[in-house]
Amino acid sequence: MNAPVSRSGLDGHELRQLIVTMEADLRCLAGCSMLVTGATGWFGVWLLDVLCAADDLLGLGMQIFAVSRDPQNFLNRFQGFSDARRITWIKSDVRHLRTHEKFTYIIHAATDTVASAAPDASLQLFETIVDGTRRVIEAAGDCCKGLLLLSSGAIYGPARADRTRFFESDDGGPDPASVRSAYAEGKRSAEMLAVLGSAMGVPMNIARCFAFVGPHMPFDKHFAIGNFIADAIAGRPVRIKSDGRSLRSYLYMTDLVRALLAILTRGSSGRAYNVGSDVAVSIEQLARCVDRVIGGCGVVIEGAPSSPSDRYVPDTSRLRDELCFVPEIDLDSAVSRTAAWYRARELTRVRS
Repeated sequence: MNAPVSRSGLDGHELRQLIVTMEADLRCLAGCSMLVTGATGWFGVWLLDVLCAADDLLGLGMQIFAVSRDPQNFLNRFQGFSDARRITWIKSDVRHLRTHEKFTYIIHAATDTVASAAPDASLQLFETIVDGTRRVIEAAGDCCKGLLLLSSGAIYGPARADRTRFFESDDGGPDPASVRSAYAEGKRSAEMLAVLGSAMGVPMNIARCFAFVGPHMPFDKHFAIGNFIADAIAGRPVRIKSDGRSLRSYLYMTDLVRALLAILTRGSSGRAYNVGSDVAVSIEQLARCVDRVIGGCGVVIEGAPSSPSDRYVPDTSRLRDELCFVPEIDLDSAVSRTAAWYRARELTRVRS
């Protein structure tokens, strides 16, 4: 099997290894018609690239319907998808999605993770999550074999004092009296719609996604690891805006895609699975890892004390035990691969 051509600038050999590793799950998609919402986001571009490359190599005969509010902007950024005849673009806000197509599988990945500064931004965020999920469930007809909802670890709310990780059975939650909980409460509501849909016969699975690292991630937003990588590559000190004691964990994007396909094709309907790494690392440890792997110029800790409850690490036993999923890429390798991709992208920008 030759290395496939990436349509978004991913490493071809890495893409090939990913396809080889999850070939059995990909074979389940042969001849399918798949709807992908959020197709132009970070997760979406990975899913489209992997699915197209897998179709090229394995001859799956897939037809992909990709939902985006602005597909032309995406195609301008990633011109490799312009000739991907297997992709049919649906230009729509997911809240207003209308389609009469018959879908075998659906991956619902649409949603911004933070609200904008507009006065009604939190309401818009909440409505996009809930109304979008309702529309996607409505799109699942009699032919649908699997609908995967990408939810979030944010649904658990603050970490419990007696737990080092979040379990799918945890009964906590975010503060419903806070506007800042719009995203988390929207995801909780979306999960309820998924459970109700499953009870009515829609084959639905839920992936509660935590924190990730890899190509195409934002390097200038609220993702600490992205900011750290950008600082180190630019020759700046890696700056920590807190005391560095908060706990996180990071899963590389190839492992995320493997997990999502496993849940879509083999997960139990109506069941939620934590998706992420269960290897906890403090923000200070993370910063020093990035500085060491990339060869930066040091770490600066300049922030206020962190809350003892600021922990965001999943327990992934259910994913491991039920679907035999084990991450393949450790944190050092994830940082190294992401940094190499980021350097290559920046070099291309300078040359152009």
